[in-house]
Amino acid sequence: MNKRIKLVTILILIMSLTLLTGCSISDFHIYASSTSGIGNVFKIGPYSCSKKEFRVYLCNYKNLYGVFDESEMEDESSEKLVEGGLKSAVLEHLTKVYSLALYARDNDIELTNDEEKNCEKAAEEYYDSLTSEDISYMGVSESDIEKMYKRYALAEKVYVQLMNSVDEEVSEDEARMMEAEVIYVTNEADAAAVTKGLQEGATFTSLAQKYSKADNIDVTFGRHKYPKEVDKVVFNMENGQVSNMITTEDGYYFFKCINKYNKELSEQNKVNVISERKNELVEDMIKDHEEKYYSHFSESTLENLVVNKSPEVKSDSFFQVLNKYIAFK
Repeated sequence: MNKRIKLVTILILIMSLTLLTGCSISDFHIYASSTSGIGNVFKIGPYSCSKKEFRVYLCNYKNLYGVFDESEMEDESSEKLVEGGLKSAVLEHLTKVYSLALYARDNDIELTNDEEKNCEKAAEEYYDSLTSEDISYMGVSESDIEKMYKRYALAEKVYVQLMNSVDEEVSEDEARMMEAEVIYVTNEADAAAVTKGLQEGATFTSLAQKYSKADNIDVTFGRHKYPKEVDKVVFNMENGQVSNMITTEDGYYFFKCINKYNKELSEQNKVNVISERKNELVEDMIKDHEEKYYSHFSESTLENLVVNKSPEVKSDSFFQVLNKYIAFK
């Protein structure tokens, strides 16, 4: 594989790593500050993330995905780019864990005695698996791992409870995918020219080819792909119908409906609709918490954290071991 392509692939992979929690949610706003506390990377409400916990995640991410294969690193700048992406992914992941743990505290959600014991067993197994080099880099004790596991498990418990509360019934209209041609212009003069052309009998396709700034003329889409002003019009159109000019904050749209209901794609889209509902639920939860708490992030602490690239620092089972002992449904 071309090294440049490989580097891009690694960066894309790193930015998707936060899916390990099952979460795909927005984070608290992290304000650069020195108030996160000595030795801490960030603070959310009363909770602070230590450098040692951050290093545990860095180590496991690095080894799980092999992102520092020296043969694939073009130069020092490439290595720094990947390291920065890895740190960003860990920061995003950990802020989600802490945000969900904070929600648990505010809503009296706790681990059961059995769940806590399973976290303790997982911590013992994971800690026993660490090499002396792993421990030296992370700077952790078994009790540190136990605390991390309990926080992580609590976050997962909250997340699963939230997801289980989501209504998974999706109407055909809500999931509807339609096919159309689109003309998008950014200025009023072009919008007027398109309107005049349609009135004079020019074909929609010819006007799109001449004026549209959209990436594609032919589009297939569901609700919320375009601004709300577009949705109000296009999802009430019939096959073959051409809309009038639709004015939005970012420009002007015209649509020709080709197929108002693609049955196969609409069925597939029901999964996406449910996923969006779940994401919105957690995002709303975090938004509510933002009104109560501030988050502080020590930029200098994060910058000074080093990803140990030594093959002797090899731990990659932090998440796997916990999943062996505890799983929420």
